[in-house]
Amino acid sequence: PVSAAAAKAVAERTLRLTVRSLGLAATVTAASLVIGIVLAWLTTRTRLPGRTAWAVVAALPLAVPSYVAAYTWLAAFPTIPPFVGSVLVLTLCCYPYVLLPVAAMLLRSDPALEEVARSLGRGRLATFVSVTLRQVRPAAAVGALLVALYVLSDFGAVAFLRYDVFTRVIYTSYRSSFDATAA
Repeated sequence: PVSAAAAKAVAERTLRLTVRSLGLAATVTAASLVIGIVLAWLTTRTRLPGRTAWAVVAALPLAVPSYVAAYTWLAAFPTIPPFVGSVLVLTLCCYPYVLLPVAAMLLRSDPALEEVARSLGRGRLATFVSVTLRQVRPAAAVGALLVALYVLSDFGAVAFLRYDVFTRVIYTSYRSSFDATAA
């Protein structure tokens, strides 16, 4: 049994699924970082009209299960490619995991550091990159970890979108055979 399990672990299909699963997790995590950090900055550090309402609206995707979002996207766009659809759905469901801790960090941190950088001649983008991103790095890392773990464990969205990653393949393998050893 140990040699059979070892053979399965290094099989071509297992390696392909590992690359697909990690690739999906990396892509969704990167996109969620960008969206979450930008939205956190917009809702905490700018004079965006109705920014409190925007902060609440931006966190609402947490209330929608990923399989419901996937079903909705498939109903609207039935020909969406599986990888693109999985990235889109999971990013839109997961970015609040980055948004919330980064927004909390920005609310706790002193904006005077950013003001000093601006008064010393740094532009908005340079200040954002050199000061703001450094302040939120720990919160963004925590959010990124949450997103990556969620994507690796998600079954609903990838099942609806028919994108083969570990969770979907293990489930279909388990349901399609009498011998659950392969799953």
